[in-house]
Amino acid sequence: MRVALLGTGLMGAPMGRNLVAAGHEVHAWNRTRARAESVEGAIVHDTPAEACAGAEIVVTMLSDGDAVAQAMDGVELDGAVWAQMSTIGSEATERLARGEFVDAPVLGSTPAAEQGALTILASGPFERCRPVFDAVGKTIDLGPEPGTGQRMKLVLNHWVLALTEGVAETVLLAERLGVEPRRFLEIIEGGAMFAPYAKLKGTNMIERSYEPTFSLKLARKDAELIAEAAADLPLVRLISERMAAAIAAGHGDDDFSAVVEAGRT
Repeated sequence: MRVALLGTGLMGAPMGRNLVAAGHEVHAWNRTRARAESVEGAIVHDTPAEACAGAEIVVTMLSDGDAVAQAMDGVELDGAVWAQMSTIGSEATERLARGEFVDAPVLGSTPAAEQGALTILASGPFERCRPVFDAVGKTIDLGPEPGTGQRMKLVLNHWVLALTEGVAETVLLAERLGVEPRRFLEIIEGGAMFAPYAKLKGTNMIERSYEPTFSLKLARKDAELIAEAAADLPLVRLISERMAAAIAAGHGDDDFSAVVEAGRT
């Protein structure tokens, strides 16, 4: 299929490479052109409108609702299906949806994108998108109503953010009590208290190694979307504040496990 890919960052670039590998004709655009050029085999364009001209599927994989709105401004779909795969929340989805629109945010970070192992949370008429979705991961059908994918993504992200903040505070507690935090991870491994994600992010925190698979600034954006969707839930607002402190300390482009640094400043 002829696919327009708008956004070739940490997630979009490996998705684009997998689309090319699957035999799709990929027309890529990114605000920073060099990032689009990193998608080997893609045809790179200077504007979103040029990338979308003649496309059968338009994929947006951008940082937030404003970025999606700016990229799609002036784009004529001309019968193309728009697969909106960024995490932008319900309000932006309702505001931006037009034409044959598929709400399909993805679950997974950069390694999953590289491996073609993302989970696509698809809602809306996505059958035409299946060849594209199959190239980047597995699809979960959340029904015919666009917006359901965004809502489920916020639920899933709340769990991930809460788990990561919980691990961060546990690591900090261990450090302050003079307990080796690695021992904490060793003791829980394999038991009912264990979660593989805890070991993954906890190891990052202990080693202070924050090679980004999902940046802290984008994780905070998602925390704010959750807070807007459920204003009476206090935990996510606390998490957002901790993330803001770590961002202020210079960790915005680091992996979001760097939220632990809010307690080390």
